[in-house]
Amino acid sequence: MHNLARTFGQSAMVVKEVAIDETKDEQVRIVARKEGLISWLLSLMGIDSTYTLRVYADRIESLEGSLSGQLKTVVPMMQVDTYIAGFTKPVMSLVMGIILVLLVVLALCMFGKIGFVSQIMIVAAILCFVQYFTKKCLMLNFTTVGANGILFLFKRSVIEGVNVDETFADRVCEIVKRNYIAQVSK
Repeated sequence: MHNLARTFGQSAMVVKEVAIDETKDEQVRIVARKEGLISWLLSLMGIDSTYTLRVYADRIESLEGSLSGQLKTVVPMMQVDTYIAGFTKPVMSLVMGIILVLLVVLALCMFGKIGFVSQIMIVAAILCFVQYFTKKCLMLNFTTVGANGILFLFKRSVIEGVNVDETFADRVCEIVKRNYIAQVSK
């Protein structure tokens, strides 16, 4: 979970399915699940916790489902105050990797060789760098006039093979912006 998700008390979901078609009534559909192998296995059995975000010409809907029930939020397009798309990366992984590399260099300067502990630190540094470059978390946030709105934190799914990036998030915001302007113009 990254800092932004921790701030909002929500963890990022992995995307199972994505569909964008501006010619249809349902212009955007994103279906996501909790991350992890157990959640994936539960989704195969149809008993997973899912989150669905849908964008229509006149509204944005989110549906959050779990074993304990469902929560549906519908926001009329005219009530959307702000639409935000962005991403975060685990910067602490990058910092930790740099610190580990510096410690290995220091040990090499002091002892003239790389020992067992330094080898472990090199492996740990590589893992930190890999995590930094692969753990991007995307955000779509639609705030409303006088209410909380809809926040959706998601990342690419390795298991399902659905890859989403910041260009995708920007495209969703552009669709919402066009729909909002069309509603205001009516």
